[in-house]
Amino acid sequence: MIDQPLIEKKLRKIEEFLKELKIVNIENYEEFKRNIVAKRFIERNLELAIEQMIDICKHLVSGLDLKEPETFAECFEILGKEGVIPTETVSIFQSMVRFRNLLIHVYDGVDDSITYGIYMRHLGDFRDFIKIIRDYLNKNRVKRNDL
Repeated sequence: MIDQPLIEKKLRKIEEFLKELKIVNIENYEEFKRNIVAKRFIERNLELAIEQMIDICKHLVSGLDLKEPETFAECFEILGKEGVIPTETVSIFQSMVRFRNLLIHVYDGVDDSITYGIYMRHLGDFRDFIKIIRDYLNKNRVKRNDL
């Protein structure tokens, strides 16, 4: 069974992380590389937002009684095959998971240009995810409540 309030709480957490990212004022890539505090803040908020996405994905897969994913990236593939998320977004969300894995497991650092690029050009991917999941939940609310 899908716990919609739990998913909504996680979606709001993603929105909070995105809002926090707006307070960082980085003018360009060179400043990003120099400002270690801002860089770490951005990395951490991206990591936390992606972890919320993964939690939502795992909850949906479990709640819909779908195939157990072997990896976090596969979780999004399963939701794509089931029509929960559009198939064209699967690779985007999988890339986000791979980035999160780099942040967590690469001890000598992540290429700053990747983090900066995500920060400058891909925060909308999080908003897309939020919209997709909310649309799915709204569309399927009656079906689950009828069970």
